[in-house]
Amino acid sequence: MTTNTTFHKEDWLGYLVAALAWFAVLRILSTDWRIDPQYGYGVLVPFLVIGLLLKRRDDCPPPDFPARSARAWGSALLIAASLFLALLIPMCTANPDWRPLGWLASLAAIVLTLALFQLRGGLPWVLHFGFPIVFLLIAVPWPRNLEQAVMTRLMLGNTSVTLEILHWFGYEAAGRGNLILLPCGVLGIEEACSGIRSLQSGLMVALFAGEVFRLSVPRRFALLFLALLAALLGNILRNTLLAVVASTRGLAAVSSWHDPAGYLILILTVGTVVVTAWLWGRGSAISHPKILAQGTDSASSQAIPWFACIFSALLLGGSIGGSELWFRAHESRDASAGVRWDLHPRTGSPGVIPVSIAPRTMAMLFHPEGFSEKWTFPSGIAGQVFYFRWPPGRSSVQAMRMHSPEICLESIGMKLQAHLGSVTVSGIPFDSLLFSQGARLVRVFHARIREDAAGSASGEGFLDTPAERLGNLLQGRRNRGERMIEIAFWNAPDDNAARLALGQYLGEALTLRQTSESPR
Repeated sequence: MTTNTTFHKEDWLGYLVAALAWFAVLRILSTDWRIDPQYGYGVLVPFLVIGLLLKRRDDCPPPDFPARSARAWGSALLIAASLFLALLIPMCTANPDWRPLGWLASLAAIVLTLALFQLRGGLPWVLHFGFPIVFLLIAVPWPRNLEQAVMTRLMLGNTSVTLEILHWFGYEAAGRGNLILLPCGVLGIEEACSGIRSLQSGLMVALFAGEVFRLSVPRRFALLFLALLAALLGNILRNTLLAVVASTRGLAAVSSWHDPAGYLILILTVGTVVVTAWLWGRGSAISHPKILAQGTDSASSQAIPWFACIFSALLLGGSIGGSELWFRAHESRDASAGVRWDLHPRTGSPGVIPVSIAPRTMAMLFHPEGFSEKWTFPSGIAGQVFYFRWPPGRSSVQAMRMHSPEICLESIGMKLQAHLGSVTVSGIPFDSLLFSQGARLVRVFHARIREDAAGSASGEGFLDTPAERLGNLLQGRRNRGERMIEIAFWNAPDDNAARLALGQYLGEALTLRQTSESPR
């Protein structure tokens, strides 16, 4: 039986539904792709998916037109996935940092697309085109907790192995968290050096190469393991090289070696995976015989049901357009007069020392405005502040989630002892935490503050509860700009003394003025 390739006008409706679904999902995911270097490769993945789909089309089996009952189930699945995705779109807009929503939206788009394939070509098409569609999941950002757990373990593991190698070669070095203490100074194993970037890129290349060369399933799993091993060993080699450079030429020489070494390791990792896939794929690719079409060849059985496509398109289009109108309507309201406040550096004050922030650190935080300084009060309590302000946009929430005290301070060797609760000073809500640094106790006050539509800091902190997330949607509130304040105190005899020191600092550094600006 020959393959029926008649093109039906209803197929255009299927393309429209798929285009709307993937437009919404890529819009959600592109925020992390654009601002988070860990997922910068994500912009390439949609093009790789299109390439894999075109390659799969070359040996596509004939359509096995489903029976009426199967078509009914396929239509129901298409509508259900469209409805679910339509509900997620405004929630994702209101909470761009909530990564589980990105996973749910991606899975909904995958189910929707596979339902379209089932309606057009039956189960053979679902099985044949399934992998390229699911391949997009490699670019979906991991949930924060999982990502931070993996990143922290990789950084600490790489630091430990690098120290051991340095000792083998006779270099003097000690470890503290993800820091390597050398005689010439301190070398940090950052997120970029932890291995997670090359790990994710390696896994993407392994999956893509396994599909291009049509390797068997066992060889695809072996290729994934090879990519994992190459990424981890490559980053250990990179860290060791940077430590040797720092030990022999000084810390200043590390900056000129940092990025070239990273690119070299990435090229070696990708090259190893691609060459191995090519060698395994020569003459051993899986053959995919054509599957004879079954069922009726009537036009009604071949075309995707128009009513399901129209209803799905209306759901998705209405959700995309309606969400934008909803948030724009709320953002266009005139902001009432309020109090604008800001922190300023106390340059020139006795005992205050400015602390420079490395450009690489600012890049990791997505380039906020801000400063850092340290000082010592007459009472002997020493303090240091980090203050960052992000303008309206979607980058700030992600940055603050990624760089909380629990993550950043523990990465430099401090140990979290206790959460001391919340305290409000000068109208700013702080989380109070107790850390230990060797034998010293460090009391840390951390605040994340949301701005209102006029750019005034509201004093309202961030909550992570589903109710708060839903409240962002109901109030038409997407990320308008945020601030982060982190103040640490050493030598404070107790919690009350630390709070008094916090109030004294804010009394000197906090400025207030009335504002009646309206949003632009």
